[in-house]
Amino acid sequence: CDMRARALCDQHSKLFEEPEDSTTRSFFSEIISSVSDVKFSSCGRYMVSRDYLTVKLWDLNMDTRPVETYNVHEYLRSKLCSLYESDCIFDKFEVVWGGPSNSILTGS
Repeated sequence: CDMRARALCDQHSKLFEEPEDSTTRSFFSEIISSVSDVKFSSCGRYMVSRDYLTVKLWDLNMDTRPVETYNVHEYLRSKLCSLYESDCIFDKFEVVWGGPSNSILTGS
């Protein structure tokens, strides 16, 4: 029995993706929207994700858009070119649930 063919993960079971606004698309859009961390709540209903500029709270029953989006580094949007040149734009940030999944913590 060859199990390698069944081990491939070519299809997703659920895709959480927010529609992109084409008016705000830039050279840096793909870099800053890359998810650097994801954590699931202890109750199993929510997921929190962290990218360069935001923290997003997702309801696992609603994959069309996040329940909440929190801007973390919005003031850096005008400085993305400098951050790219210094490689700081590739920094990764973690996110964690605080307490019994009633608060979200992240670094900057």
